[in-house]
Amino acid sequence: MAQISYDPRDIDDGRCSLVHKETDCRMHHCIQISKEKDPSDHQTNVPMHKNGNKFVNKSHLKICSNPDCGIKENLRSAPYFVCAYFGLLVEKFNSRKVCQRCYRDAENHQSVLVKMLCDHKSIALGPKKPKNQMVTIDDEECFEESMESLEEVEIEGDIDDFLKHLVEKYRFEEQIDASFHHLEQRWINNNDKMAELDVSHSKLEKNLDSLRKELYRSHEPKICLVDSIDVDALGNVTKHNTTSSTVETIVPLMSSHRRTILPPTGMFIHTKIKVNQAIYAMRSSLLAPWGKGRVIRIKEITEIMYVIRFDTGGKPRTFPLKYLAYAESSPVQLTVGARVIAQYVEDKDGKLKPSSYYAGVIAEAPKTLNQYRYLVFFDDGYAQYCTHEQVTMVCQSSRDVWQDIHMNSRSFVLNYLKQYPERAMVKLQRGQTVKTELNGNWFQGRVEMVDASLANIYFASENRFEWIYRGSTRLHPLFDLLANAEARKNQGATRPTHNMALVHKRKNAPYVEYTRGDVDRSPPPSSLSLSLSSIPSPSTECVVRAVARKSTSKVFKQSSVSSVTPLRVDDLTLNAEHKGRFKFRLNESYKNVDFWPHQCNNKCVEEFPYTDGDNKNLNPLSIPMLCGWSREVAKQRHGERLSIIYRAPCGRRMRNMDEVHRYLRLTGSQIGVDLFCFDNFVHCFTEFEPEVVYSKINDITYGKENVRVSCVNSIDRSNPEYVEYSTERIPREGVNLNLDPNFLVCCDCTDDCQDKEKCQCWQLTIKATALGPSGKIDRNAGYQYRRLMQNVVTGVYECNSRCSCRKTCINRVAQRPLHLRLQLFRTERRGWGIRCLDDIPKGQFICVYAGQLLTEQEANDDGKQFGDEYLAELDLIESIEQAKDGYESDVDIDVDRHSDISQSSSSGEDCGFHDSGESLHSDISESKSLMPENENRNENCSQKLSTQTLSATVRVIQKDDSQKKTRELYGPNEHCYVMDAKSTGNIGRYLNHCCKPNVFVQNIFVDTQDLRFPWVGFFAHVFIRAGTELTWDYSYQVDSVPDKKLFCHCGAKECRGRLL
Repeated sequence: MAQISYDPRDIDDGRCSLVHKETDCRMHHCIQISKEKDPSDHQTNVPMHKNGNKFVNKSHLKICSNPDCGIKENLRSAPYFVCAYFGLLVEKFNSRKVCQRCYRDAENHQSVLVKMLCDHKSIALGPKKPKNQMVTIDDEECFEESMESLEEVEIEGDIDDFLKHLVEKYRFEEQIDASFHHLEQRWINNNDKMAELDVSHSKLEKNLDSLRKELYRSHEPKICLVDSIDVDALGNVTKHNTTSSTVETIVPLMSSHRRTILPPTGMFIHTKIKVNQAIYAMRSSLLAPWGKGRVIRIKEITEIMYVIRFDTGGKPRTFPLKYLAYAESSPVQLTVGARVIAQYVEDKDGKLKPSSYYAGVIAEAPKTLNQYRYLVFFDDGYAQYCTHEQVTMVCQSSRDVWQDIHMNSRSFVLNYLKQYPERAMVKLQRGQTVKTELNGNWFQGRVEMVDASLANIYFASENRFEWIYRGSTRLHPLFDLLANAEARKNQGATRPTHNMALVHKRKNAPYVEYTRGDVDRSPPPSSLSLSLSSIPSPSTECVVRAVARKSTSKVFKQSSVSSVTPLRVDDLTLNAEHKGRFKFRLNESYKNVDFWPHQCNNKCVEEFPYTDGDNKNLNPLSIPMLCGWSREVAKQRHGERLSIIYRAPCGRRMRNMDEVHRYLRLTGSQIGVDLFCFDNFVHCFTEFEPEVVYSKINDITYGKENVRVSCVNSIDRSNPEYVEYSTERIPREGVNLNLDPNFLVCCDCTDDCQDKEKCQCWQLTIKATALGPSGKIDRNAGYQYRRLMQNVVTGVYECNSRCSCRKTCINRVAQRPLHLRLQLFRTERRGWGIRCLDDIPKGQFICVYAGQLLTEQEANDDGKQFGDEYLAELDLIESIEQAKDGYESDVDIDVDRHSDISQSSSSGEDCGFHDSGESLHSDISESKSLMPENENRNENCSQKLSTQTLSATVRVIQKDDSQKKTRELYGPNEHCYVMDAKSTGNIGRYLNHCCKPNVFVQNIFVDTQDLRFPWVGFFAHVFIRAGTELTWDYSYQVDSVPDKKLFCHCGAKECRGRLL
């Protein structure tokens, strides 16, 4: 309690000072002085320590505390107002000392302030204190007992009345208001000065930048393109010869696309045409170049007509406004859909040569990603990036601008403008190979360059380049997607199943992304053009979906990079949902055990008994260390990467999983081999903790899982909806799930099924791979010490209840209970998600997807009524069949050696396009032959094919419908069964979608070997750092559900933009 005493005279004189009694545990650099020899005991209360010695500040006793003074004589203790005047740190147990002069200065300053306070003047306008820039350095040693204050007064009566009397007497509220206005005025003045300083600083920075650019201008780096390479799954590198442009041709292209000054945005106003005004007019047709001339006369008959005389001479001709264009550039920026004429630029021997103007429509507005150029779709099927100066507006256009476009391109432009800004584009990168249509045939082309929405494709067979629009159906990934959509539309079926087509994808494969105003995230600069031609759609068997369903059988698509690097913590999006810290704990059970030569047996581990289920709710990789093991990090030589060595309880060292597994078998230990990890970047004693938690549930599984699964919310205080938690799938009525173990193939292994040749369960997995896309048997298919390094298309057959092997069998994975520590957390845009609290090595089993097992009809009804967000289709059979059908078209091909790869016979030729309605046949695919002569643009019949000719030339391999499908062998009305986790399910239902996931799906057979009812398991595709969200690819088919769009918010660099 504060003890205060006061004298009313002191209050009137303004000399009353209050000191609060408190403790301070901070101690300065001190010396010990005996109590008898202290010369200043009468002046200050020196703190006492337990041993009876006093602690005083040596420096304070010998020199004035004012840093600007330094006098060492006639020092006296400095009260609080003196310390405040000089800006000194007040210590309760170390008295400050000042000289007589400094004391008088502080006393005079105090007197002036007291007089102003008594006269009710603002003390903020009083004399200023001296500036003290001294920094006090002290240590953190502290006393255990509290120290007495230097000054202490006592007061009798109520302290509240005393304080109220002071506030009213000296009008503290007025003082506060006056000080506030004074500080506010100073703040305004300082802001004005800071603004002036900012302007001066900006000018200096600009001048400095100009000097730096001028200094380094002669040292600018040269940009060149290196040879492209392909890396296959086995790591073999195939090097291609450099076929792209040289440095000399690339650098001018790049420099020509620096940002130009664009006019302001606004509405374009059509001005009235006058006589003798310069104008552009159509010469003969929409496909022909436009010529420049002048208006010589205006006719008014039924509509206003303009008589134009071309500058090249000839007889004057009459035109309506829709066939005229202004000769001047637009004073405002043009918008998408504007009817224009644009100057076509040819690429002749690596040099860009402007030519005539052609009619077209603006397809893309200027922005950073396209280097502030317009993408123009010309009426004759060509397209090109143009600067603002190369584009002029047509004097008049229809309300529906596509009605003014030539019939060859009308349907394409109509569909394009209806869907804009959402566009289906093929994501391409330099060096990729993509199947591309050329003259009616499918060829493997290599991407040499990408310029925003255009891609330069090299065809080795023709030894030529073509710039192709990335939204063209000439590119097979987009052609295949739109062909399936067209087939569903023509078929008009209502079968509500999601397309779970299994496509054998190679590494670095192109894919279709849906952009919403974006183009390429990092487009290399270029300015070349392309042409448009159409592609027919094959008759692909597919159906319209009424509800969306996740795929449980699709092959996991490899990353676009050749190798997978571990995800770092810095790669996480540091928003509220991901913010957290890593909690490190030491291995307290570590003991250094020396090894002595012996034959290992069960006595080596008898000191540390372990049974399956011990040490739950801990990082599973730390369990061996709690059982006498130690995990050591070693580096054998300088420059080599770190390696992991496990030391057993008996001191024996193990360097790989084979040695660990052999030791566990010899000793009869029940520790699973999957609890060991030899990846040096995996931490076994690191745990992720969220930084902010507004609500938390300790266990969302209600004790039904082997370990707790916590639930946190760092966004708001909401909790997830209640779900009946179930770790097993529950068949509903109509699902005949045969779980009789007598129908299971089993093994009689005693070596934990290590020998795959003898284990019957392993052989089921291995032999089934012959039915996969490659048609070859994979001897290494299946688990590797309980970890699955890659997806097995045909499924994994685990050991079952009839097998003789132990629980430690390395072919028992998905049937084991959950042992990873996972956490359910709230995301900002994707609902609830799952993240791991510990590091997960590659191939580690995570969990299964459980729920109610429904028939197709029941899934359709429930999906329409309650939603289809948690429907997962068991489509293993269909996926394998479709994978075999499409495998040949996706085989890696060396385009330099196999230059004439095609799927069709020789094609006929036609000189023009024919409109074929709004079907896929009328969709224009876009390409341009790099021909230097301008007349080739008008006489390029051999370069363009009609839709009728193209339909005859592109031959698509059709299926033999007479051959029965595998599912039909189960019965006439058999369809895919669906797992529904909407109201009943496990932790797997919360895994979100990502276009570049870190988890893949695997079909597993445990309690039944019926191909219709596999288990759905999740495995880590890469090393996953603690705190990372677990995601998988839903494999939704875009536009498969009519009138339903679902955009993707995964945030991955390879995001496709849309899920549905």
